[in-house]
Amino acid sequence: MKDPLPVKDHAARLVRFQRIEIDVTRLVLSGIALALPVAIGAATGHLADGLTAVMGALLISAAGHEGGWRARFVDVGASAAIGALVVWLGALVGRHGTLASGWIALVAFGAALVGGIGTLEARIAANSVVFTIIGAHLGIGPESPGHILLYVVLGMAVAAALTLGTHALSRALSPLWRNELEGPPGPKWPFRRSVQKWRAGLRTWHGWQYAVRLVTSMAVAEVVSHFRPGAHTYWIALTVSLVVLRDEAASPIRAVERGLGTTIGVLVGGGLIGVLPTWGIVVLIGAIGAVRPYLKLANYTAYAAVMTPLITMLNELGHDISWAVLRERVLDTLIGCAIGLCVGYVPWRMWSSRQH
Repeated sequence: MKDPLPVKDHAARLVRFQRIEIDVTRLVLSGIALALPVAIGAATGHLADGLTAVMGALLISAAGHEGGWRARFVDVGASAAIGALVVWLGALVGRHGTLASGWIALVAFGAALVGGIGTLEARIAANSVVFTIIGAHLGIGPESPGHILLYVVLGMAVAAALTLGTHALSRALSPLWRNELEGPPGPKWPFRRSVQKWRAGLRTWHGWQYAVRLVTSMAVAEVVSHFRPGAHTYWIALTVSLVVLRDEAASPIRAVERGLGTTIGVLVGGGLIGVLPTWGIVVLIGAIGAVRPYLKLANYTAYAAVMTPLITMLNELGHDISWAVLRERVLDTLIGCAIGLCVGYVPWRMWSSRQH
């Protein structure tokens, strides 16, 4: 187990932006993929449906950016199919209180286990938990699960077409494009070997530990949500899913980054949302969509700050957003961070210390 970093290093990480290579094409595509559905929805008088479609675009925004055609299609296809399924199932159970909470905990446990196979599986598994929670929240609203699924799929189709279409264009303009149809040279993805290693890990406690940490934290989050008044307490479980990490030592700093970033996002984004016209909301969503892939790698605090107003706008489905809702976001985030630390990190850290 990794030792935690010194406090001064954690503090520096909150404000430091990592140097990473910027893919301008990907940033532009990400912004268009999020802005286009909401722009169409606003223009046709169906803003809520446009915002639901943005959820679909957001769900597969990280897919299909690496490798040859086969790897990209597998990435996009798996992300879209599993994402659509979990959103639909979440919307189906969303109205059923305790059943929804049990389903969210079950998905969290299964996703945490399957995510141990490899990088792609880990990303899809993490998205499955997040969008199960969001789907359950959307299911409480007036729209049917089928209606929600339809617009989520449309949003995914827009994002996938932009990503794969741009790759096709770049390959067509490259004199080497014919050599990359089946992917870059090198060994094939050792999926079978990864599965064998994962199954071997499940014979030890270490292979189950992350799933147990996440599901216990999620269960506590759901219990707290049931006793906390308000229609937006799903944000507690959402926060838990983001701060209880597979890398146990990274959970504390992620909780601080999430809490601080959400507070900043409410203070800054809340004011903007309250005064921007519809076209301004479209521009804001596009701008957030463009910068989020960079911020997620460069500075998670800034990433959380921009994602808070975005997710708030998407989940309120075009309704007026009050400061009371935004304050509730901050409080629920802090509760989720506290649960993540007190249930998903501290007891396990103490137990591990005693073992050693």
